[in-house]
Amino acid sequence: MPAWIERFAAKPQRSILLLSLGLLLAGNWILPLTDRDETRFAEASREMLQRGDYVVPWFNGHWRFDKPVLIYWCQSASYRVFGENPFAARLPSVLFTTATALLLVRWGRKMADAKTAFLAGAMFVAGLHVAVIGRVATADMAVVFFFTLAVGSGWELTRPQNPARMRWWWIFYVALALGFLAKGPLAALPLAGMVLGRIVRKQDFRLGLVETLLGLCLAAGLTALWGIPAIEQTDWEYVKVGLGEHVWHRSTGVNDGHGLGGLPGFVATFPLYFLTFFVSFFPWSTRVPAALGRWWPERQRDVLGWYLLAQALVVFVVFSCVRTKLPHYTLPAFPCLALWLALQLRAPTDSVSWFQKRLAIMGAVVLVLMLGFAAVARNYLLTENLWNAVRPQVRPETRVGCYGFTESSLVWKFRGVITSPVGLGDVKDARDFLTNPPPFVLVVPTRDAAAFTNATDRLIQVHGLDMVKFKNWDLTAIVRDR
Repeated sequence: MPAWIERFAAKPQRSILLLSLGLLLAGNWILPLTDRDETRFAEASREMLQRGDYVVPWFNGHWRFDKPVLIYWCQSASYRVFGENPFAARLPSVLFTTATALLLVRWGRKMADAKTAFLAGAMFVAGLHVAVIGRVATADMAVVFFFTLAVGSGWELTRPQNPARMRWWWIFYVALALGFLAKGPLAALPLAGMVLGRIVRKQDFRLGLVETLLGLCLAAGLTALWGIPAIEQTDWEYVKVGLGEHVWHRSTGVNDGHGLGGLPGFVATFPLYFLTFFVSFFPWSTRVPAALGRWWPERQRDVLGWYLLAQALVVFVVFSCVRTKLPHYTLPAFPCLALWLALQLRAPTDSVSWFQKRLAIMGAVVLVLMLGFAAVARNYLLTENLWNAVRPQVRPETRVGCYGFTESSLVWKFRGVITSPVGLGDVKDARDFLTNPPPFVLVVPTRDAAAFTNATDRLIQVHGLDMVKFKNWDLTAIVRDR
């Protein structure tokens, strides 16, 4: 084993902590919040602090029902310590990702050895998709952490001879509750994997009906501590929109064009995640087919390996059936796959050499992109260019309207100063905004600006790249002070 890998593997917990924080924190203060979801989560958490309402999130002066409340609590707490900035907004995701890797270290060391523990944690944090989403200010990594905690505690809970089953029962169902508060019903999928184990391999899995029902009651009761006040405060809108639109509609229909409609579209996209896996879990995915071929003859004797793959398969199958398709939906399966693959890499003599080269390359790529490329790229981002040009004209009492270009990153920028919501809409709605008394800033595409200006207006023109649509825009900010 190479010397540097041997030193890292000797103390896997410390090594993974440093590796994860080093990779995921790098450049988080450089790259602005540009992703649509990032800015919505970040702004909703800021408005939670401004309103003092820790039950129902708001975005730009309106209720936001996209996800339950846990990530907003975490981001709000981060703001209190580090201020309202991109680094603080992303920090909870980084910590949840790191905590997930440390869970894998603990589990890998218990089930095998320190080398396996280090391999599992490193493959998780340095996989392509986790290296991206693990730093993003959304709820994804929170649910991945609680999913992994539930999978791990579920394994201990279902061991027939485990004397500490009651402790693991509490951990498992609390993890389900917190997972629901992070991202909704998908947090219950680890229970489906345990039920599958009970059905297929009854002698290897203990799962009593009464204790399961009691556990579900515990998880539901913990969730209700937030859910009932949220339902009362919104007159059931949180359920109607949060579960109706963002869960049921995404499951049965195509949302925001992320998928293909009709039965042919469902059939065509069903295997999508089994193909995108080779990109999302890159570079480790290249080793999976060969490892699976070696493992398959031993599958009956390897109960843990079977359980890890069963939990991952449940995630892939469930989201393959969901009509709306987004690559990050299958991320909860990746900790299971990382630990399974680490267990398989113990035997081949070339595995460490194969692993160390890819870990070094992935680490170098992430650091170059976040510390080098991000510093250059931010100068070409449309929202950044607009905000830098307009910021001296914006005061707390200024009203702001953005019409024809309505990305949520504008709301994040302007709401850091102004006290009123940002007006958003089509260009045809901009004329109604002009009825507001000055001071105000009206942002429209440059090609439409002439229709809304007068002789006393100050015009600020900017050009830049919209990262959401990956499209260049020319915008004009019409500043009217009187």
